[in-house]
Amino acid sequence: MRTLFALYCLLLSAGCLAQQQKGDLSIQFSGNYVSQKINYGGSNFDYSSGNIYVKFGQFFTPNIELGVKPNVFIYQEIDGTDSNKKKLKANVGFGVYGTYSFLTADGKMIPYAGGEINYVPSGKESTVNLGPYGGVKYFVKENINIDANMNYSLNVGSSFDKGDVEIGGLFMFNIGIGVIIGTLN
Repeated sequence: MRTLFALYCLLLSAGCLAQQQKGDLSIQFSGNYVSQKINYGGSNFDYSSGNIYVKFGQFFTPNIELGVKPNVFIYQEIDGTDSNKKKLKANVGFGVYGTYSFLTADGKMIPYAGGEINYVPSGKESTVNLGPYGGVKYFVKENINIDANMNYSLNVGSSFDKGDVEIGGLFMFNIGIGVIIGTLN
C-alpha cells in the first residue's frame, strides 16, 4: 500500500513540474524526409520526398494534446517521356493527431507517444495514412523545445489505380522546434 501511495505522490509531483499545463497551446514547425519502395506496373522503384508541416495543438490535460497539422508535401515527379528527368512539385495536405506525454520530474525532457491520420496529395492522386508515432521533446527554455520523433504510417485509402500501384508503409523521422503558449511555471 505504501508503494502505491509513493507512486501516486510521484506522479502528482511530476505533473506539477511539467512544461505544459491544461489549456496551453502548442505550435511546432517540423520537417521530414520520406523514403519508400513502390511497385508500379510490375516494376519496383525507390521513391523519396519531403514534408514541411506546422502542428497546432491544445493540451486538454498536462498529458493529452490534440491538434491539426497542415503540411506542404514536396516531391519529384518523373517526366512521362524520360525516367531520368524529374520535376520538383509541391502539394498541400492536412492531418489530425493526438499525443500522450509521459511527464518527467524535471520537465526538461518529455517522451511521448501518439497517433495521427493524414491526407497526402501527390499530383493528381492522393492517399490517407494512419499510424502511431513516438518521440521526445527537449526543452531548451521553459516554453521552447526541440522535438524529434519517428512514425510509421499505413495507407488506409488511396486514389491510385489499385491494379498498377502497391503502396507500402511509410517510416518517417521528424525533427522540429516547438513553442508552448500559456502559463509558465
